[in-house]
Amino acid sequence: MEWNNNMMYLSDDEIKVLAMYLAYGAGIGVFMGIFSENIPLYFSLGSVVGIVVSIIVCIINKQREKFDLN
Repeated sequence: MEWNNNMMYLSDDEIKVLAMYLAYGAGIGVFMGIFSENIPLYFSLGSVVGIVVSIIVCIINKQREKFDLN
């Protein structure tokens, strides 16, 4: 597999997806933290999960665009 420098950078759409999932993850984490009385832990955990999910979504979308036959 050849190294492609474009794989290192995020496009504008991918940055929007990252921000959206980060905001959702942080919000859900704070909401869960209210009930468990440990807001900082769940805020951090929700943010990390949001970032990981957004990276997975971006990778899937890149692969889908790469192999799209239309």
